[in-house]
Amino acid sequence: MSDTALTWEWPFSRSELMAGLRRYLAASTLRLLEIKPIPLPLTMPGTSFTEESGTRLSAMSVGVRIDGDDYDLPLMLKQPPVSRNGRVLRAVGQREYGVYRLLAPHLPLLVPGLVAGDEAEGWVILEVLTGLRPATEWTVEDYEEALGNLVGMHDRFWGLFEVLATYPWLARLLEADFRDTVMAAQDAVQSLRHDTNHPALTLYLDLFDRLTHAADAIAAPLRAETATLVHGDYWPGNIARPIDGRQIVFDWQLAGIGPAILDLVGLVQTTRLRLEPVMPPQAMIDLYRDQADHLFKPEWDDTTFHVLWDHALMWLFVARWLPRLATMPPNVYAHLHPRFREVWLETLVAAAERRLTE
Repeated sequence: MSDTALTWEWPFSRSELMAGLRRYLAASTLRLLEIKPIPLPLTMPGTSFTEESGTRLSAMSVGVRIDGDDYDLPLMLKQPPVSRNGRVLRAVGQREYGVYRLLAPHLPLLVPGLVAGDEAEGWVILEVLTGLRPATEWTVEDYEEALGNLVGMHDRFWGLFEVLATYPWLARLLEADFRDTVMAAQDAVQSLRHDTNHPALTLYLDLFDRLTHAADAIAAPLRAETATLVHGDYWPGNIARPIDGRQIVFDWQLAGIGPAILDLVGLVQTTRLRLEPVMPPQAMIDLYRDQADHLFKPEWDDTTFHVLWDHALMWLFVARWLPRLATMPPNVYAHLHPRFREVWLETLVAAAERRLTE
């Protein structure tokens, strides 16, 4: 297979993949044989709900020859999403590439090994994992390990804003990226107002307007919090749980610098939306707070915590969900709506009534 043919089908060249595999497998004699597309394994983290996020995932079987022996390696290609106007959102792919390439050695948790990738284009190739426990079958112990890993990561980077800022590809939604984030959310609300394909959201459009125009007030208490490294989409669907072995955290496209409570709220809300967890949401919150109090001591009394929770809830909806809703296919949202209304919309109404004044 020539480089030209391979580049036409995939975003990488034959030489890029071979160099990556030689480094990843520490096999300097490795030779590529063939590359064939295969079905994407549904048990791999990050493969769920790609239709909503726009992330492009594909799997391939790569034949290699090492010291005279032939092997077939299942690999996953992850490419940045494409916006509704056709623009490739390379920044999110560059973020994930940066985490795997540069931050991984400093993390107190496991991330997938990077087989190959391109910093400029934002695509990455990872090895396909097998023998995983699906998120729908997680035990209480699995949730406890995931929460412990999250606390450990927040503790490792607690108060290190200046250090993290040396990685320019990390998101800073409450700081450098704030205005662009709010403008994207406001554009999303306008699109929803003119879109007749989401009638279930009509009753909430005034609330969405109110949230986007109150973005500074929503962000204020979050900005006052000590910054740390946040994953941005931390929940069981993005975590590999080998039957034997430590958890491996995937999907770092939203990694950034911000308050730790954003990850906690995101974990609880996404888990409530997607799963029927054996560990109650309040137990997750209590365990996180207890472990955090023993490590980085965020000084959250109950009143402060509840205020921060409401503001984090509103901010995550503005920054993450509004742009997604505006581009979500109607059939996808129709299936999601009953649970989404309970987990997000109704809680947003209550949070806005408590925290936002005219």
